[in-house]
Amino acid sequence: MQPKIFDTHTHFNFNAFKNDWEKVIEQTLAKDIWFVNVGAEAKTSKRAVDIALKYPVGVYAAVGLHPIHTYDDIFEDTVRGEKVKFATKAEKFDKKFYASLIKSSRKVVAIGETGLDYFHIKKFPARLNKKLKAKQTEVFIDQLKLADELNKPIIIHCRPDKDYDAYREILEILKGSNSRRSSPRALIRGGGDNKIIGIVHCFQASAQILEEFLEYGFMVGYNGVITFTSEYDSLVKATPLERLVLETDSPWLAPAPYRGKRNESTYVGYIARKIAELKKITNEEVARVTTENAMRVFNII
Repeated sequence: MQPKIFDTHTHFNFNAFKNDWEKVIEQTLAKDIWFVNVGAEAKTSKRAVDIALKYPVGVYAAVGLHPIHTYDDIFEDTVRGEKVKFATKAEKFDKKFYASLIKSSRKVVAIGETGLDYFHIKKFPARLNKKLKAKQTEVFIDQLKLADELNKPIIIHCRPDKDYDAYREILEILKGSNSRRSSPRALIRGGGDNKIIGIVHCFQASAQILEEFLEYGFMVGYNGVITFTSEYDSLVKATPLERLVLETDSPWLAPAPYRGKRNESTYVGYIARKIAELKKITNEEVARVTTENAMRVFNII
């Protein structure tokens, strides 16, 4: 059994959907769209699992601690023209808690989103900035180890700043070549023998970084951003279709023509259409192959 199309990254477990998540999910499933609700900390991870368990098929969960939830802050940001404001409270990574969520159901299909976000901490003084980077790295490594122990794919979030390449840092950590780490051993198994070990969510780096993630064994996720800017056209073209997945990242980053409105998984088709246009293939082929990719990386049978 396979859906028409698959959204690998959404957040119906967030407050933006607190009043109508059931209705929105019903509408999504009615259009034969399956999806993964992705957690950002303990509360939203647990909620993602609870929601997944309410549906026999089509609704899945990923659990993890997002880098911006490793410290206290008030976020006021403009993401591709959309204003975002929310507060975070520092949370420790509780391995036992997250492991128990993962083991509770086969519908928990990944660990994440996790990674490094250096964009939001550049406002802090240098000494604190360095401390926050170290904390994010520690939490990221802890989740990579858990993914390896439980044989789950990881969903990587990365947002660099202009002075520091967090994508490069992530690759160094994955490959075990970060000089600041005490052990040269890789922290998660590489992708050899066609093993796909996760998804690089909302990919926005260079062609060289893209190639390295592909070589290491990752799928690459593109969302609504590609529908309203040509900035990433070359990256989409360079990503083999068999290594590409669709994502909305709802409630944010709605594709054209819904830009500025709350995003939903039902808009994932607009991303597929843009990819089809760039690759000069049919919408149906993009939907079919990217859905197969999602099912494979998440081990959904």
